[in-house]
Amino acid sequence: MVSHASNKKILTVNPGDRIAPEPQTIEEKAKQIAVDNWDLTGHDKIPTYFVINYPNGEVKALHHVRDARAISDAIRQMNLQEEEGTDRRANPPITSSGLIIVVGISCLILCLMTAIIAIGVF
Repeated sequence: MVSHASNKKILTVNPGDRIAPEPQTIEEKAKQIAVDNWDLTGHDKIPTYFVINYPNGEVKALHHVRDARAISDAIRQMNLQEEEGTDRRANPPITSSGLIIVVGISCLILCLMTAIIAIGVF
C-alpha cells in the first residue's frame, strides 16, 4: 500500500497507526488518530491510543488493537464502579428497546414489497 501524500510505504493497516522511530510520551500518543473517515454509519474517529488513569495513580496509553483486552477490562471496571455508586432501585435497567418496533416495521415493509411483486407477477 502506498501513501497518497508521499511515496513512502505504510507498514500498518491504518495510516494513523504509524510506527514511531523513537519512544513517544503519553501526550504524543493521545494525539494520534488511527481512523478518521466517513462511511454510511457516520463519522468514525478512533484514537490510536486510549489513555487510562488507574485508581493507583498510574497512567497508561493503551493501543486500540494490541491492548484491546486491557481497554475492555478498564471499561468494565469503570462500569462496575459506576453501578456501585448508583442505587439500582432509583434507576431500574431499561429492558425494552426500539428493536421490537424496528423488526415489526421491517416485517411489514417486507410483506408489502412481497405483495406488490406477487400482484405484478400474477
